Amino acid sequence: MNKSKKATSIVEVLVIMLIIIIWVIWMYNIFSKWQTLSNTTANRIQAIWMAREWLEAMINIRDTNYMLFSSSYSWCWNTINYNSDCVTWTPNSISAWSYKIYQNSDNKWYLSGWIAWNYSDINYRNFFKVWVDSNWLYTQSWWTDTKPLFTREIKISYPSVDKMNLTSLVQWSDSSKNWILKVELSTIITNFKNKN
Repeated sequence: MNKSKKATSIVEVLVIMLIIIIWVIWMYNIFSKWQTLSNTTANRIQAIWMAREWLEAMINIRDTNYMLFSSSYSWCWNTINYNSDCVTWTPNSISAWSYKIYQNSDNKWYLSGWIAWNYSDINYRNFFKVWVDSNWLYTQSWWTDTKPLFTREIKISYPSVDKMNLTSLVQWSDSSKNWILKVELSTIITNFKNKN
């Protein structure tokens, strides 16, 4: 009878250990999925901020053009990279194209265009990649030691002469590299000071 009590005790201990192991594995899966969800949410929030920054930068470009070329709002509101040729009635406007935006040493926003393919193309990812600078700000004008996660592009089209349609597109792949995630924000800016 003493041997059967020992056998029962060993079986009970094994069952309890099995239950604890199953519970630990279950908790690990829950925390792992929670961590993945947390990372995905954090990346989406960062992507929204980056997309909004591009829209605000384009509004800043328009407003800076207004200040620099107040003699010709109708031709200069959308001149590219603050080109003063617009004043002499040879408009050098921002084309309907895909661009990245960067700041020069004069702290003005500048555009650099590219024939946009898609995220799966390595040339696209290299041109539109986003780095983090030493101040923890997002930039596309130089690289740092951080690994880029996002790409960011601004797509421009013109529904009419005095309206610029802006689409700010931020893309990244998830940790498994199986899914391409994106945030796309759009707005229309106008030439509200259209006068000669």
